[in-house]
Amino acid sequence: MSTSIHARFTRKPCSIDEVHHNSDPSAPPEVITIEFRKELTETEYDAFANTLLEDRDWLAGRGGHADGHRRVVEVSAPGRTTLYVDPSGSSYGRYVGVAIESPTPSNDQASAIRWLLDNRRPEVSIDQALRTLRIALCCDAGAMELLDQIASEK
Repeated sequence: MSTSIHARFTRKPCSIDEVHHNSDPSAPPEVITIEFRKELTETEYDAFANTLLEDRDWLAGRGGHADGHRRVVEVSAPGRTTLYVDPSGSSYGRYVGVAIESPTPSNDQASAIRWLLDNRRPEVSIDQALRTLRIALCCDAGAMELLDQIASEK
């Protein structure tokens, strides 16, 4: 049995920071089909991830949609976030995404809270994020328990 990968994409991002922070969280994740895998060194990956709009010959002519799936190039390196790039026939990162973990029904809220904390902007501390979530979710006893549990883990 194969596992479907779902990813949320950002259009024409300049860098991986834009992919992480400018994706529309209300946009539904898309099922992707990997048509090519590109493994890079850490140095190559960092250069690629910070210049996503530059042309790369290994992206040329790839991507697009087929059978309801977005076709992508999987870009990976040791110790780095795997990127899914849909150049849509071009040779640059026209659409770049990261995999989205599909939460199970029993832990939707916990997954959402953990996702918010893990994907907060770098300048926001974990303590500040927890305080903000406590204010926003103060009337939800279950959420407050989750926040207490997460705070005790850090």
